[in-house]
Amino acid sequence: MASLQYTTYDVFTDKKFTGNPLAVCEVPEDVTLTGEQKQTIAIEFNYSETTFLHPCSNADAEIPEWPLDIFTVKTELPFAGHPTIGTACHVLSKTGKTQGRFKVKAGIIELEYKDGVAKASIPHNTHIHTSTDLTAEAMLNWQSGLKPFYPTTSDLPLAAVSPVKGMNFAVIQLRSLKELAAVTLPGTELNFSLDSSWSVGPCFSKFYVKMPDQGDGVQRLRTRMIEGSFEDPATGSACCGLAAYLVLMDKVQDDTVKFEILQAVEIGRPSEIGVEVVVKDGEIKTVVLSGKSVGVMEGKIFHE
Repeated sequence: MASLQYTTYDVFTDKKFTGNPLAVCEVPEDVTLTGEQKQTIAIEFNYSETTFLHPCSNADAEIPEWPLDIFTVKTELPFAGHPTIGTACHVLSKTGKTQGRFKVKAGIIELEYKDGVAKASIPHNTHIHTSTDLTAEAMLNWQSGLKPFYPTTSDLPLAAVSPVKGMNFAVIQLRSLKELAAVTLPGTELNFSLDSSWSVGPCFSKFYVKMPDQGDGVQRLRTRMIEGSFEDPATGSACCGLAAYLVLMDKVQDDTVKFEILQAVEIGRPSEIGVEVVVKDGEIKTVVLSGKSVGVMEGKIFHE
């Protein structure tokens, strides 16, 4: 009977039992897993994401590359942030490398690792949807706890944003941490339409509050990510999409905009997420996601 080694991490934190849990499964060279088998294992872990790290394709290279598959309990994802950071911390610390690459369905992810912090230059193709039926009225009906704060729906700014094709988020700006705390788990998913050429993949909701300026050029946000009856403690892809969206809305021309994002304080899983957006001539050139991870458990999955 073949087996797969796995390690679980809490990601975007350096303290166990905070941040966002992740299972990293190492697929041996002599083991072949179908997509269905990977999906079954992801369901068994029941984390927001589980990754499957395949053997390095160029182990002797200065910058090694690993194929990586990312699964939720429902589907495979082309890219996701906290699985990328957690798996990068796992494999780069294990191999002693400071650089590497992941090959995911969305493309190539360049990696750096130093002093316990993983950085990932992620695939990006930020798209702001224009033909969506996402409305403030629909959002407030879904999040009824926000209704007392917004008697007039026009006061609730929101948009539909995709950081890459196949990952879609409603981004909703709130005015205070009190409003952020009023966000609940409705138990039903909020579905909204997307531009026709981008109408693929799951839809989620990202709530954010802009925190006071500290005069150091860093934009600080508090956020929560909701999907029906589930709240994700840390959503790197959503944070990257949100950061890119804010940079585009601010019409930044030439700059590197840094974000520090604190997510999921309200559910006792605080996650510290770093994003840097490099802009040249008004166009986003790179989006870099960064964070720490801490190991929690390890073991074997027996595969027949």
